[in-house]
Amino acid sequence: MTAALAYEWTRIRTIRSTYWLSAIAVVFGVGLSFLVSMGLHFSLVSANPPPASELKGVDQGIATQFAVFGVPYFVAYILAMVAVFGWGHEYRHGMIRATLTALGSRTAAWVAKFLVVGAWVVVVALVTALASLLVGWLWLHGDGVPVFTADVWRAVARTLLYTLLFAWLASAFTALVRNQTAALVLLFLWPLAVENVVSVVFSLVPALSEHAEVTRFLPFNAGTRIISQVPGADGAFGSPLSVGAAVVVFGGLTAVAMALSLTLFHRRDA
Repeated sequence: MTAALAYEWTRIRTIRSTYWLSAIAVVFGVGLSFLVSMGLHFSLVSANPPPASELKGVDQGIATQFAVFGVPYFVAYILAMVAVFGWGHEYRHGMIRATLTALGSRTAAWVAKFLVVGAWVVVVALVTALASLLVGWLWLHGDGVPVFTADVWRAVARTLLYTLLFAWLASAFTALVRNQTAALVLLFLWPLAVENVVSVVFSLVPALSEHAEVTRFLPFNAGTRIISQVPGADGAFGSPLSVGAAVVVFGGLTAVAMALSLTLFHRRDA
């Protein structure tokens, strides 16, 4: 297992896309928080500052690029591409044979890939959140806007959990299809288009509208609830889902995909 982890750690550090994608995630996340914090600062020092009621949760928004308010957490999407390439490059360039020859154990190779890519994306997401909070504090600490609060740290923890599950789901799907192009397309198409279309259909079609609440169980609809704060989400599997229920739905799908990918990884030819 130690050899597999060392092998995978070396591999992920020698792929240029790992650094490019990580840098893009940090720059995008911190840049967005910087711009919003700057705009908010100038609004607060203007002649007509926004009321305090409109600032509720802004600290969590800065830390999560406003995913806490239901906006897609695009940092996780970018980092999930690192996970896709973790398997995709192996199959695209035929390196999976060399990997299995060097390691011998398929289980060790599989576990190492998920552990290393999981650790990488969590660290990058954490750096993004902390740097975002720092720029938020630099702009807003003199305006009476608290930034480093207990609610913020809870939001950051939920964000890291969502990012990890998203990356593992992307890894598992890529291992299943063994095609990084297909995995990349579905990575963006399913959560940003397919699930939204399904939700719209349930809302507009009279025969389905009374069952529209079932769309809360769509995997990425549920996944966003891990981060976002929605009033009235107190019941476990009610509408909207609670954070715990969202973890069960999104995490359950991830676990099933990972288990299936491991099974097929053992049964298929390299």
